[in-house]
Amino acid sequence: MLVELRFLKRQDLVGVLSMLARPASDQIIVKVTMSPTSMDNFVMCIANKAGAKMMKNMADLCTYCPEKKKPEKYGLPSGFTVMTEMGEVVNAMLDTKVMSDQYSGPRIQEDTQPTKLPEVKKVLLFGFSVPGKGHVTPEVMESMKPLLQLVFYCIEKVRRFKLSKEAKLKSDKNRLKVEEEFLKTTHTQRQEAAQQKREERRRVEKERIMNEEDPEKQRRWEEGASPRRKGEDHE
Repeated sequence: MLVELRFLKRQDLVGVLSMLARPASDQIIVKVTMSPTSMDNFVMCIANKAGAKMMKNMADLCTYCPEKKKPEKYGLPSGFTVMTEMGEVVNAMLDTKVMSDQYSGPRIQEDTQPTKLPEVKKVLLFGFSVPGKGHVTPEVMESMKPLLQLVFYCIEKVRRFKLSKEAKLKSDKNRLKVEEEFLKTTHTQRQEAAQQKREERRRVEKERIMNEEDPEKQRRWEEGASPRRKGEDHE
């Protein structure tokens, strides 16, 4: 278990003035990494709208929970956002948290071409805003004790929760589809890279031949270049 305290900036005048203009809260982030056998395969997130905006950059949520669900369907206030791979998980885990067996952190940038699937872990991620809008007292911190107890409650709840047979089949199918799409994408990228290398070799070879000032050799190269190009295009 990793507990991260994200404090507001209080050591400079700019930070203090910013808090006066736009009050914010300190945050407590709790990350629990589950063992491979202690959690079934599912991805779910319940958060307020501010937290949901940050979740757009999380790889597992974008991949397995692309659509937001109506919170009213699960008895939640309209100020919450629900993202889940399977509906039955929300019904069993109604709390403000993220649970995922495919956690790998932020999404990979679009201009980056990964050569292998990111390493994933089974993770429970909790984010709590500290009350008081930056004015924290011992009493305020004591009032958060039930939320930290909630973390341990959820760990045990996830260990005991088991997906239905249908949900497990859907979960396995989703993960297989992601793997197949990744392999298809990387295969296309390898083909494009190989084509670029072939074109670069042809360009270098052509420049070398043209610089020799031998018309007969240039003519033979041009005649041979067309069949070679057709053969490479069919590879």
